[in-house]
Amino acid sequence: MRTKEQFLMLFVLGGMMLAGLTACSGDDDNAPQTADDGVKVRRLTITEADGGAAEARQSLTRASLTEDDGLTAKWTAGDALTYCNLSRVNQGNGYAPYSGGLTAASTAATSQFTGNVTCLKGDYLAVVYPAATFTTNSQYTIALSGQDGTLAGLATRFHYVYGMAYITTVTDQTADATMEKMKSLLTVCKFSFVNKDGGAAIPIKTLTVSYGGSGTDAGKYPQTATVSLKDKDGVSLDQANVHAAGVEGDGALTVTCPSVQDAVYVALLPTSVQRTYNFTVTDGSGNSYSGTAKAKLTEGEYVEATGLKLTQNE
Repeated sequence: MRTKEQFLMLFVLGGMMLAGLTACSGDDDNAPQTADDGVKVRRLTITEADGGAAEARQSLTRASLTEDDGLTAKWTAGDALTYCNLSRVNQGNGYAPYSGGLTAASTAATSQFTGNVTCLKGDYLAVVYPAATFTTNSQYTIALSGQDGTLAGLATRFHYVYGMAYITTVTDQTADATMEKMKSLLTVCKFSFVNKDGGAAIPIKTLTVSYGGSGTDAGKYPQTATVSLKDKDGVSLDQANVHAAGVEGDGALTVTCPSVQDAVYVALLPTSVQRTYNFTVTDGSGNSYSGTAKAKLTEGEYVEATGLKLTQNE
């Protein structure tokens, strides 16, 4: 039979054990999650592969664009990008994508990118420039309309760049990722025009671009494009297999310059084959000129289409 003292001792020990369990439970609830605990917000650093100066010139994979014997691209410290976690969604928020902002860390051809990212080791992230809005982690939309014909305007608003990063290591508060050299989704084109009758340069106030030929898109040009990040089975696509696909619209693409320019810079969709393009230019003095040209546009390239001949409209 247990004595009164034994019951008292058991009561004290039981109380100590209960208190200890309560304290442990509270600590676990408030402690940061570790790499094995699950997904959480971590401070991420992404390191982009360095393609070298020659490759940066050949393929426009950075944000800022400078014309100097061709077109050179580089990042500027503070450039705003967006990430989207391709490996998971927030099930507690209607399966919303985990997405947020990233910032370029340096002004250089290759930069690291940092930001607060919801992730776990082994996750794949879509990294896009300029900053975008993700409503799913399967695709996003880019705009082609609203271009102003300037190189600076194109670089900050329409030079769409994509990369896929892989989370290699995580701690309680930080994460690291690697990423291939990012790719440009569109083709940057420089256009200038001359009057077919006499060869005089045509000042450009507006430029209208549409597809030629006899297809269903003749006389039109997409105002937006979708960028699919996963295949039909929901598997994330490799960076090389992510492309922009134009959404057929009703009208042509119009570029309106802030003032009359000798040449305009326009971001256009790549094509798999040679296409005919219709061009109409107004010079700001009531004159308009029209003509066509053929080209195959390659993703990530810079095309100088200067001195194209147009006929003045009556």
